[in-house]
Amino acid sequence: MNLLEAIWDVNDPESALTREVFARYGLAMYMAQVLEHSIVNALIVLRFLPTRPHHSSKESWEAAFDDFYNNEFGKTLGNMINTLDRLDIVPQHLVLQLRSIKKNRDVLAHSFFREHDLKFETQAGRVEMIAFCESAIAEFKAADEELEAFCAPYRRRYGMTDEWIEQKLSERKAQGHETHKLGEAD
Repeated sequence: MNLLEAIWDVNDPESALTREVFARYGLAMYMAQVLEHSIVNALIVLRFLPTRPHHSSKESWEAAFDDFYNNEFGKTLGNMINTLDRLDIVPQHLVLQLRSIKKNRDVLAHSFFREHDLKFETQAGRVEMIAFCESAIAEFKAADEELEAFCAPYRRRYGMTDEWIEQKLSERKAQGHETHKLGEAD
């Protein structure tokens, strides 16, 4: 018996549908966090990077960056969006889209299973829950892509080209693989 079979009866359609609810919920929450990270990245590009000339040393810059980064991630999603809005350069339709999306993220984060407790008991209800998650995933992804497209010209001004980002992602991926290999040896 493999580990998956020990957790779920893989031959039972009801179990498969239940697993799918949890899988789609997990993906929806993941995409919500990707969007939150994109908002912080946008704030770094639009608000923090322009302050670079005010720092007299690399150490000062790095400390200020760390403080900014940690402060922004310490905010709620609503406050992140408010900060983005106060910059007065992000298109208003995008800010409104983010505020609308926040409502679905809040449902997922705070009340999804409570609000759907009776639906979870039926096949049709679970399908409806999956559809809600799929819709949220699509919304989060679309907003993330639009925010990235808006910020792209600004980040390129600071040398953060698409190639630079790909290189950093490749380095991070390699670091993850190396870390995982080390963990397997233990």
